[in-house]
Amino acid sequence: MLKMPATNQTLRARTRAFTLVELLVVIAIIAVLIALLLPALSGVSKAGKKNSTQNMMNAFTNAVASFSNDNGSRMPGYFSAYEMGLESNEDAGMSAMENILIELGGSDVVLGSYEDYSGDINEDAGIISIAPYANSDPGAVVVNTKLIGSSGAYFAPDTNFLKVLDAESQQQVVGNGLGQELMPDLVDAFGNPILAWVQDTSSRGSIDPENNDPDGFGQFASVSSDGSGEYAGPAWFYLASNDCFLGDDANNIGLGGVNQNAYSALSTQRLSGGSGTQPIDDEDRVRTLVALLASPSYYALPSNQTLEDIEPHDILPSRPRGSMLIQSAGADGYFLGTRDQGWGANADTEDGYHLGFGFNFKNESGRHQGDDGEYITYDVVDDFDDIIQAIN
Repeated sequence: MLKMPATNQTLRARTRAFTLVELLVVIAIIAVLIALLLPALSGVSKAGKKNSTQNMMNAFTNAVASFSNDNGSRMPGYFSAYEMGLESNEDAGMSAMENILIELGGSDVVLGSYEDYSGDINEDAGIISIAPYANSDPGAVVVNTKLIGSSGAYFAPDTNFLKVLDAESQQQVVGNGLGQELMPDLVDAFGNPILAWVQDTSSRGSIDPENNDPDGFGQFASVSSDGSGEYAGPAWFYLASNDCFLGDDANNIGLGGVNQNAYSALSTQRLSGGSGTQPIDDEDRVRTLVALLASPSYYALPSNQTLEDIEPHDILPSRPRGSMLIQSAGADGYFLGTRDQGWGANADTEDGYHLGFGFNFKNESGRHQGDDGEYITYDVVDDFDDIIQAIN
């Protein structure tokens, strides 16, 4: 028997369209799936950037180690750690990493001192004068930034990690002509500058817990190497060496324009309700820097004191983690961010506003103990998303 062809009515019945309700249900399901997947994808992206940053930092530390082996254990840097800590550098805006790249970048980067250089300072050719003071000072150095990573380089990073940060929108620096604002910096995979902290080995041999002028924290770190005040003067480390990323106007830092004045415990400013800011005291900044740079395995106490009876606030640092430490701000973009878990767990906000070095060893309840009752130490920096590597 012959099969009758399908009518238009039966075809319409077989190809019935979605109803509006069904379409809305499908859209809702897709929206839920996207909402579930986006955090996971974001987490994968952050993990990938963290891994990329760590690999680059590993290459950098290996380059520093090679340079140090070839140069009598000296850390790289055209200017000394003391010079990088000068109060003048708070205005000059030269970073410690820029200073290091001058020597790690290759044998042809340095063209000579500003006093002796007879050629032209030429921005387009990458030839600039730079110093932790006026770039027209005779002691400034003339460099060719376009040769960083070329002949004789200990460190030749991918161009994704080597960036000239814009003086008006990506770093705090005084517009002083063809100088600091044209020197490349090392950035992490999140687009934030990598900070370098270099020990001033000319300052002192050890921390003296009996000396209160300055105290042990001020002996370990200070705001500047030649400034005045309780927390200024010769020390092992200086905040001024990275003031271009942590100073009063550090509100638009790195490729992402992060406001360090909002949530960085190392900055000179912090949010204080609404959109306003208030200064962070020099002592607090120094103590936070100590918590970052001091080894959590060693401490110093005034005479006749023990860990059992001393307040955490009074436990002093005795050794740095290394002669140099490099620091990525991590995914949140803030150097020791005050919204990180580590700040809430280890910050001293009763006697000031700083990360507590003494909390490596005890809290207000007493010494830290493990499950077996043995005394242990923590590392208060571990609960921050910052990525740090130390070099001896």
